[in-house]
Formats: sequence, C-alpha cells, structure tokens
Amino acid sequence: MSPTYEPVTDPTQLLASFGVSLPDAAEAAPPWAGAGLVAPFIVRAGAAPAQARLGLHGLLPHFAGDIGMARQGSHCRVETMKSQPTFRESWWSGRRCVVPVQWIAEWRHESGRPELCHIQHADDEPLRVAGLWNDWPGPGGDPVPTFALLTVKADGHEVFGRMGAPDHEKRMPAILPASSQDLWLLGSLKDAERLLARYPAAQLQVTSTAPLFKAPREPSSWALSLDMFAPEWHALAAEPQPPRRRRARPPRAVPPPAPERAAPTTGDLF
Repeated sequence: MSPTYEPVTDPTQLLASFGVSLPDAAEAAPPWAGAGLVAPFIVRAGAAPAQARLGLHGLLPHFAGDIGMARQGSHCRVETMKSQPTFRESWWSGRRCVVPVQWIAEWRHESGRPELCHIQHADDEPLRVAGLWNDWPGPGGDPVPTFALLTVKADGHEVFGRMGAPDHEKRMPAILPASSQDLWLLGSLKDAERLLARYPAAQLQVTSTAPLFKAPREPSSWALSLDMFAPEWHALAAEPQPPRRRRARPPRAVPPPAPERAAPTTGDLF
C-alpha cells in the first residue's frame, strides 16, 4: 500500500472525533503525510487521557543508526509485528497508537493506466489506523517520536483489493472501529490483536482524482531481482515523484578587457 495519506490536523475535528488536541508545534506538520514526514499520532497511558503527539512516520528502533531508515519502517505487517526486529519491541512493550487519517492515497491500474484514488470513510468521518510507536534516541540525545502503520492482507477486499499494480501483494491499513480506540490503546495484547482485521468495504468510499504527476512504469528488469527486500524497495522506487525543477544557471561572468599598452613616446619603434 502507499505510504501517503492526509492526516487529521484540524483542532476541532481532532477534539470532536478523538478527544485530543495537537501539541503547540503542530503548525510544523505538513498538510499531507508519508514515510519520513512528520504527522500526529495518538497514545494513552493508564488513567491519563489520550494525547496527540507529533512524530516521524517511520518507526525507528533503538538500534537504528540513522534517521533516514524511517522510510523502511513506515508500515508493519501484522503477520510479522511480533518477530521483526524493527517492530517487535514496540508490540511486546504495548507501545500502540492510533493514527488519525482523513484519506489514504492509492494507485489503481484496472483501466490499464495508473489512476490516483483517495480512500476515506463513507460518511466523511476520519479513519483510525492502528499503529506502533517508539521514541528513538536521536544523535543529540533528545528522543525522536516515531510511528508505523499496521497493515493486513487485502486479497479479495472490494476496495483495497483493487488497488496497486496487478502483480503486487494486496495490503490495507488496519483500520479500527470508532468504538475500539481505548481498547486498542489500553487493552491487553490479546484484545488488541483481535482488532487487527480487515475494515468493511461498505464503510469506505473511493474518489478518483486527477494525478498531479505521472506514475512511472516498473522496469522489466525488476522482475529478475533476487533481492529478498525487492517488494519493499520496488514499491518505494515506484512511488510517483513531483517533476524536478531545473535550477537557473547564474549569469556567466565576463572577464574585464585587457588594458591597452601605452603608445611609444619617441620615434624609436624597437
């Protein structure tokens, strides 16, 4: 699935739908989120009320050596969340979060041409996506909040099963029912795991939108790759990128003219 989505950042909507307020630095968050960008996520500890935090979309474990590794941790499969080194500590430690999402961007290829779609709730309410989080010890010593979205299989799903390239695995975010937010954040591991199911397609709507840029076609040589991580970096490399702007060249400096030699003052030429 695509890592791009629109986060819920409107203070009124966050308070009404999630019961939280954004931190003071929320104005620094971009209007859309994706791997490696900053977006809000919701956590709760004990009897304390839920709170919203701003974090890096891409979970970084304590052993991550570089913040650039966040792109590799933007999504976590529920099938491997208990064993994969990047995510297992967050799962077993109960560091679960809810990611407030307005819509998710996906590419559909059914017509033979890439078509950008927005997937959102049928009644325009925000989506609650299950996630894991971790405070990564940054190079300066200050903890960096990071989070990942959990995904489940989407084969046969009437919405997400139709997204992505035909030869790609079908995945979808683990969307939570509105009534299960506290259970996901505070419940036991068994209770939380039961919530990781496919969201009903009847409660979702798909809106086709004109692409701002053309989605690139995968080179045929990728199919010959033996890299075990090929599906992940293929998906990242195939993400549409905005067109590059050519930088204007600075004006070329014109060297000053050479000084003229003084004319002889006598009749002697040599």
